[in-house]
Amino acid sequence: MEQLYKPNLTVGVLGGMGPYATLAFFEKILHLSPAKKDWEHLHLIIDNNPHIPSRSRAYLYKEESPVKSMIESCKKLENYPVDIIAIPCNSAMHFLNPVKEKINVPILNIIEITSKQLKKKLNPGKKIAVLGGIITYSEKLYKPFLEKEGFIFVDHEEVDQSLIVSHIEDIKKNGIANISDFKNFINKYILIYQPDAIILGCTEFSYLLDVSDSVNSILIDSNTELASYVVGLAYKKNDD
Repeated sequence: MEQLYKPNLTVGVLGGMGPYATLAFFEKILHLSPAKKDWEHLHLIIDNNPHIPSRSRAYLYKEESPVKSMIESCKKLENYPVDIIAIPCNSAMHFLNPVKEKINVPILNIIEITSKQLKKKLNPGKKIAVLGGIITYSEKLYKPFLEKEGFIFVDHEEVDQSLIVSHIEDIKKNGIANISDFKNFINKYILIYQPDAIILGCTEFSYLLDVSDSVNSILIDSNTELASYVVGLAYKKNDD
C-alpha cells in the first residue's frame, strides 16, 4: 500500500521580511516535503507583512523598532492557531527575544537552526563565513551559535560587507540578482578568507543558489535549512 504522508503540525510563517524571501521559503517547503498529493502537504499559514518596520533602519538610524509589529503578526498566527512559527529572516533574530516573551507558541530561530544543521554536512573545526545583512554582520549573530557547534567563525572587512548588502538590495528590488557578479564576488571572497563553507545568512540569497556548482566552497542557504527543519518536524511522527 502506498504510504500516506500526513503532517502533524500547522505552521505559521511570519513573512514579508522580505516578500521574495518568504516566497522562496514557501517554495522550499513544497519542494522538500515528502507529499505526493495535494492533501499530504503541510498546513501553512503565512502572514506576509511587508509593513513591519525595517530591521536595518531601526538598527542603523534608531527608527521605529519592528518588535511591536512582529508581535502583532505573531499574535494573529498564534490565534489561528498554529503550533510553531517560522520567520524566514536572519536580521529579525536580533529582535526575537522580546517577541518570544509575548507569544505562547515556539518561534524558531533560523540562525540557531542553520548552525545546528551544519553539523550534518561538516565536521567541527571547519571555518565558516556568513554573508548577511548589516545587522547579521555587525552583531555577528551567527558567531555564538557556530562556536557552540564547534565551528570557527570567519569575519570579513566592511568593504566586502558593502558589496554583500548591494546584492541583497538588488534582490529586494527586483526579485533577481546578477548571478555572474555574485559568483565572481564569492570566488574572490573565498580566495581572501579561505572559508570551508559559506552560510548565505540572508534569506534573499535563496535566489542565488544556482551559483553553488561554480564556486570553490560549500554554500549553505539559511532559508533552505529553516524549511528543511520545519518539514522534518511536521512529518516526524510518520517516520517513527
